Amino acid sequence: MTLFGIPVRIEPSFLFITALIGLQGGDIGSMVAWVVAVFIGVLVHEMGHALLMKYYGFEPYIVLHGFGGLAGREGNFGRTSIWREILISLAGPGAGFVLGLVVFVALLLAPAEVPQGIQMLMSNLLMVTIVWGILNLLPMMPLDGGNVSRLLFLRFAPARPRWSWYLSIVVAALSIGASLFVGMFFWAIISAFSIVQAVQEIRRLPETVSVRPVPQPAGRAVTFRRPTSKSAVVAPTNTPEDDPMQAARSAFIRSPDAETGERLVTAFVASRRFAGLAAIAAGPDGIVLSGAVLAAAASAALEAGVPRSAVDLGTLAHQRGAGVHASGVVARAHGRLGQNDDAARWVERALSDGWRDTESLRRAPELAALVDDPRWSAWVPNG
Repeated sequence: MTLFGIPVRIEPSFLFITALIGLQGGDIGSMVAWVVAVFIGVLVHEMGHALLMKYYGFEPYIVLHGFGGLAGREGNFGRTSIWREILISLAGPGAGFVLGLVVFVALLLAPAEVPQGIQMLMSNLLMVTIVWGILNLLPMMPLDGGNVSRLLFLRFAPARPRWSWYLSIVVAALSIGASLFVGMFFWAIISAFSIVQAVQEIRRLPETVSVRPVPQPAGRAVTFRRPTSKSAVVAPTNTPEDDPMQAARSAFIRSPDAETGERLVTAFVASRRFAGLAAIAAGPDGIVLSGAVLAAAASAALEAGVPRSAVDLGTLAHQRGAGVHASGVVARAHGRLGQNDDAARWVERALSDGWRDTESLRRAPELAALVDDPRWSAWVPNG
């Protein structure tokens, strides 16, 4: 369905798990009141995120699933910033608090003869909008409060990318203890999942990154020049020869936008720090990096002999609309890694994206293991 021009999808798991929790009330009436309250509360929460995304120029969508809801977005990544992302994160709980206030006032003004089912529904709405809204602001991923915490750490302590995740683990551990003490087992499961996610992110992120500020050079935006060999990636123009990486990094931290992002990508490519670039591109500031720029970086990573980073960068580029410019690189990178099934999937995707020179892709050295693959006949009619 569509609401305010925003697509909304309701997965069966949302209704199943919500009804399962509602059955703890002991009868069908209480279960129905709970399901309706959770549906309204979660939808309003996600709509708060989605409407602000739409205001900022994104194309949002909403999915209600077994563990709550998701407000995703597509398009217009170049217009966002850390502060806009923080506002988007807070818009969900904020919308819930507004609804909760309306329900609270309605309960105060309601006559005594209001049917019990309506009273139960409104009480459940208060629980979902107010209590869950407050819990959602805890600095614990993947909650909205955790995302705000991560964004603030990225803004004020960018040299320590792990700190927000350490905080998330501490808060989640305390949340598990409190949840078990009061019998909120479902919340304990969510908190345990938060710890698992944080541990995975800590393993992926470096302990520190260099963000020493240096003067930002004047001059126009830089672009890539084709490398002459796997190791000869040309440094960006109009940057100081002594430390162009720091100049680009500092400019991007001060003002993350499409222009400073392109300079940052160019500097990272020139210094062959592809893994670090992929980590930034996947973070909240990295959403200003366009698919075209990331696709160029993925190609440079592949030519420099760093196929793992080429996969990461190319996948992000494809998600941001780079299409065939990214899918072909990702296919070849998976082939270089010996991941033939993944390479085959991306070959099929490249062809569906509109890759024209089929034979060049089929004969790519990285895809030698697929050259006689019988699936080519399905991927390319009469091929």
